[in-house]
Amino acid sequence: MEQVRYRSTTLEYLTYYPDAYDEKQSYPLVIGLHGFGANMDDLAGLAPVLDPAGYIYVFPNGPMPAFAAADPTMRCWYERGGNESPRAVQAALSALDSFVQEVLHRYQVPAHQALLVGFSQGGAMALRYGLSRPDVFAGIAVLSGSLQRLADLRPDLPAKRSQPIFVGHGKLDTLVPVNVGCQLVAFLQAEGYRPLFRTYPIDHQISPAELRDLQAWIRQTLPGKQS
Repeated sequence: MEQVRYRSTTLEYLTYYPDAYDEKQSYPLVIGLHGFGANMDDLAGLAPVLDPAGYIYVFPNGPMPAFAAADPTMRCWYERGGNESPRAVQAALSALDSFVQEVLHRYQVPAHQALLVGFSQGGAMALRYGLSRPDVFAGIAVLSGSLQRLADLRPDLPAKRSQPIFVGHGKLDTLVPVNVGCQLVAFLQAEGYRPLFRTYPIDHQISPAELRDLQAWIRQTLPGKQS
C-alpha cells in the first residue's frame, strides 16, 4: 500500500491507498482516530492488516498537542480523561467535520460508504461525531473507548438507531477500565442500538484477536471494493 501525508484546511492526515489503486474508481473509506498522546501514525499499521486492497484509509492528527513543549508530535482531540472543556470538544468536532467533508469529496466517497474507527479518546470522538451521522457512516468501531459522560451523546442521537457499532475492550486495561466499555454498551443498548461487544485478555492496546474480529466486522458492515 502507498502512504501519503497531506493537510486539510484543519488537520494533517495520512492516507493509505489500496493496492492497485485506480483513482477513477470509487472505494469505501475507513477513517481512523488515534487516542490521547498519539498521532496519525499510531493506527496506520492497521490498514495493510485489515484489508490492503478494498479500502482507502485516512488517519488524521488530533488538533491539539498532548504534552505541549515536551513532545509536539504527540496529539490529542481535547483535554485528558474527563477534564475536557466543552469548548475544546466542540473545536475538535468542528475540525474533524471539516476534515471529513474534504476527504469524502477528495476521494469521491458515496453516501454511507465510510466507517469511523477510534481508539481510546479517538473512540470517544468517533461516538461524538459518528452517531449523529448514520447517513455518512455505515458503522462505528470503538476500541478501548474512553468516553465517560455518556449522556453527552443523547441530544444528538438520530431517531433511527440501527447503525452497526463494534466495541472492543481489554479486560486488563489499566488506563480505561473494562467497565467503561461495559457502561458504553449498556448505554447504547438502552438507547436502541445493538452493538457487538468483544473483550480480550489485554491491557490498553489492540491484540491480533481484536484485529481479526474488527476485520470481520468491517467486511460485513461495509464490504471492500472487489478487484
